[in-house]
Amino acid sequence: MKERITRHWDGRAKAYDENVRQVIYSSRERRIWQKIFSVAIGSAPLRILDVGTGPGIVSNLLSELGHDVTGIDASEGMLKKAQSNSEALRNPMHLIQGDGEVLPFDDSSFDAVVNRYVLWTLPQPEKAIAEWQRVLRPGGRLVIVDGTWFDERDRTACRQLWRSLSLILIMLTERRMPCYQEMDKTIKRDLWSCNMKRPDHDIEMLTRLGFRDVQLRDNLNRKLLLTLNHLKHGYGGRQFLVTGVK
Repeated sequence: MKERITRHWDGRAKAYDENVRQVIYSSRERRIWQKIFSVAIGSAPLRILDVGTGPGIVSNLLSELGHDVTGIDASEGMLKKAQSNSEALRNPMHLIQGDGEVLPFDDSSFDAVVNRYVLWTLPQPEKAIAEWQRVLRPGGRLVIVDGTWFDERDRTACRQLWRSLSLILIMLTERRMPCYQEMDKTIKRDLWSCNMKRPDHDIEMLTRLGFRDVQLRDNLNRKLLLTLNHLKHGYGGRQFLVTGVK
C-alpha cells in the first residue's frame, strides 16, 4: 500500500505543486501560515523535522522564520519540487527521501516535528506518531495540520458548488486548466482516515502515546477564509491543528 501511495504522489508532484505553491509565493498567505505555526511552536529558532514535506511548503515557511528545517518525503518527485522551491526562495533546508513511519534519525534529534496534510495518507498513523515522538527531544512539540477530507458530513451541496466555482477561479487567476488526479478508490477505502471520526481520533492517539498538553485548534478554516489558496482548494473539508508535548 505504501508503494501505491508513493506512486500516486510521484505522479501528482507537478500538479500538486502548482495547486499549493501559492502558500509560499503569496506574501499574505505565507504570513498567515507562518503565524499559525509560530503560535504552535513559538518564535525561538528550533531544529524542526517536516514529515511528508511534499513540495516543501511547510519547510519553506519555517526556514524563512530562521528555523533549522529537515524535510523528509517518500516521493522523489515531490522532493524535486521541494528543492526547486527552496532554491527559488533561497531558503536553506535539508531534504531527505525516506519513510515517515520509519525515520532515519536518532532519538531526541528534533525540537519539533511538524506536518501538513500528511497523516491522513499514512497506512499506520499511530505507528507514525510514535516514531515522530521518538525523534522528539523531551519537551519537544508535535504539530499536526490536517482535515476532514473524506467526512461525508462535509460533502454538502454548498461544497460541491464551491468546487465547481474554484475551477473557474484557478483558470482566471493562474491561466491554466487545473489537473486533479484522484487517489485510487481502493486505497481510500482502506485508509484509516476514511473510517475514523477526526480530529477526535487524532487526539486519542496522541493521548494514548503519552503526549502532554494535547490541544486542538479547530478554526483554521476561519483564519484561511479570505486567502486565495483557500478559496481555490478549501472545499475539501474542515481543517484543524493538533499539538502535543513529549
